[in-house]
Amino acid sequence: MQKKIAEDIEIQARRRFFAAAPTAFGCAVIDLPDTPATLLSVAAMPSPIMNRVVGLPAEQALQDAAMAGIKAVFRASGIPRFWLQDWQQPGVSALADSLRMHGCQPQGAWTMFQHDLTGIGQPALSPGLSLRVAKDQEYAFAGQILAASFGMPLMVDWMVGLAGDAHWQVFFACDENDVPLATGTLLIDGSRAWLGMGATLPEARRRGAQLALLDARLSAASAAGCVTASIETAAPAPGEVLPALNNIRRAGFRQIGTRINYLCDV
Repeated sequence: MQKKIAEDIEIQARRRFFAAAPTAFGCAVIDLPDTPATLLSVAAMPSPIMNRVVGLPAEQALQDAAMAGIKAVFRASGIPRFWLQDWQQPGVSALADSLRMHGCQPQGAWTMFQHDLTGIGQPALSPGLSLRVAKDQEYAFAGQILAASFGMPLMVDWMVGLAGDAHWQVFFACDENDVPLATGTLLIDGSRAWLGMGATLPEARRRGAQLALLDARLSAASAAGCVTASIETAAPAPGEVLPALNNIRRAGFRQIGTRINYLCDV
């Protein structure tokens, strides 16, 4: 049930985020027929991280017709490769086995976390940093931080599109001169919240900005009446240390599961 709740709010966040994108980006969110799964596609950003299918039941094999339909959608958008994500569950391998039969190969994983918002306090600040909610006219700054952090220049125009949507809040961690150094977004959907798009300018890392932004968004979600918040991040390879993962755990999130990314060719 926890995985379902987290995946549902993730998909809702993607729907609203994709709806804010410029039309030229070719964004699509498609509920796949006869399955609980959702296909996410961004023609202008062909990376599998932006083009994937979530929500497939781990205990059910993916049938040939369903795979053919998925490939047809990505092919029509000019996407050469995409991810199908499978919840890692001991003793459950029907979906994974079928994906391998379709020629898909594991390529890393993403881990999902949840946070009970009962008793959330005010965020703690690192010296020299302040936190604030971005004004609508500042959303481009958030996009610039994301672009600089992840090499995704299209995020500037995309973030501008979020302005005016009351479900979204964009947060900044700023220096002593109120110049944004880091950003993170919060989606409010009734009693649930989704935290995403956390990024820090390369020259401003290791100052505690992301942990502070996590705390600030959890506090804001609680104040808005949310009872649970979800977030995902890349799972580490053996021996790998990922600052984003460490920050999420320090912020009090509880791991609820990991989805293996199966890379598939169209």
